[in-house]
Amino acid sequence: MQQTLAPLLGEARKSLLGALRSLFHALKREKLIFRDPTRGISLTTARALPRPLTDDQLAGALDRLPFIRDQLSLALAAVHALSVHDQRGLRLDDLDRHRGRLTVRRTGGIEYVIYLDDLTQNLITRWSAERHRRWPATTNPHLLVTAQTSADDTHPRIHPHAINKPLGRIGLQAGRLRTDRILDEAKHTADPVRLVQLSPTTAMRYVRAAHPTHFGRGLFIAP
Repeated sequence: MQQTLAPLLGEARKSLLGALRSLFHALKREKLIFRDPTRGISLTTARALPRPLTDDQLAGALDRLPFIRDQLSLALAAVHALSVHDQRGLRLDDLDRHRGRLTVRRTGGIEYVIYLDDLTQNLITRWSAERHRRWPATTNPHLLVTAQTSADDTHPRIHPHAINKPLGRIGLQAGRLRTDRILDEAKHTADPVRLVQLSPTTAMRYVRAAHPTHFGRGLFIAP
């Protein structure tokens, strides 16, 4: 079986293995064979490493966003590496203006405290004033709200499109901004532990991207 797969690479090899597994699984189910020869065969997948954004992509990004909430979302992603999921979950109670801190609550009860830079703190102050001016009676506990979520008594989170669409209009994505921030952090440290706070599931990929000579290849081979 390995000899059959050996000449193929990438998707062609993956597709053939999938077809063979289906075939032998059917044969075994019909008791025409007793052993599946594809059992135990695994493939490694070459996956391109994350790449930083160019200066042209980032230049004047805040000025190209007319609304303060969208500017804040950009800063949370680009400066603090917060994902769309992170941003949607932020609550007013998570903000400590006096200490300049914001608590991010992640899946599994994990809490991560970020220390706000002057830009982000200024944007939060401006957004809070705008939020109160537009919806003074809302009881929605989330930091980011829209006209719809501010009026909904079930207190829903903001929809991902409300974050992604404005950024998309200027050629950016929250996920790409977050990746760029993590890559920038990785340039200054080769310690994955430091990056876990920013990217708890893929820290090693960013270390490899920022320090490729330490690993000898430009690709990360996933198990």
